[in-house]
Amino acid sequence: MEQPTTGPDAQESVPMAQTTMEQGGSEFLQKIRAGEYQTIRLVGDSITAGFGADGYEDPELSGTGRVIYDDGMGLVLHEPSTSAISWANAFRAWATENGVRDFTNAGINGWFMHQLAENPDAWLAECADVIVVALGTNDAGYYGPDQFRQDAEVALDAAAQRSKLVVVLSPVNDLRPHELLVEPAAELGDVLQQLCAERGYTFVDTREAVGPEMFSVDGLHPNTEGSLAIWDCVRATLGI
Repeated sequence: MEQPTTGPDAQESVPMAQTTMEQGGSEFLQKIRAGEYQTIRLVGDSITAGFGADGYEDPELSGTGRVIYDDGMGLVLHEPSTSAISWANAFRAWATENGVRDFTNAGINGWFMHQLAENPDAWLAECADVIVVALGTNDAGYYGPDQFRQDAEVALDAAAQRSKLVVVLSPVNDLRPHELLVEPAAELGDVLQQLCAERGYTFVDTREAVGPEMFSVDGLHPNTEGSLAIWDCVRATLGI
């Protein structure tokens, strides 16, 4: 498995196992410890927000109070609560313990890749050292692979312009009947995987991580076990 980097200072990727053995930790971990990655911002939908996981609370009622999205026209949304036992909050805990100065979870219920493409300034704020994008589940119900790729190109390139590293999570293989979708969410992961390979973004493949028993009753949102399975994929890919 390779760990690519993005941006103007991108270097040739190094096999994760080699990096771990030679440097005493993955490239990602080394940059955390060196203070190069001090800020992390997650951009995602309800799965990133923690919906379906134990402890989830409506962010507009009991979130952190931090504004994560402001379209400048009256729509202001707040960061999800840290109470959910979710992949995002597990990542937050790890990052905080390892010296990350600021960790923001911009997971918004019902959000799409095209919304990031249309208004990256509102989504991404000014910048972050590491931007993690986890979108595509909602897009699957409305957009085919060609349109999704167009949106993803714009959205992820905007993230790369504002960060040192872009990490992209595939949608999980959820339980929605395929006839209700324009394109199965997991197949949109193929689009993201190819785009990441072309652009040098880090791709986290979660398509087979969440088993049928790891979803909440709606068959769409991972439960606590499923959400933590996503975290396992993130950890494995980043070598942390």
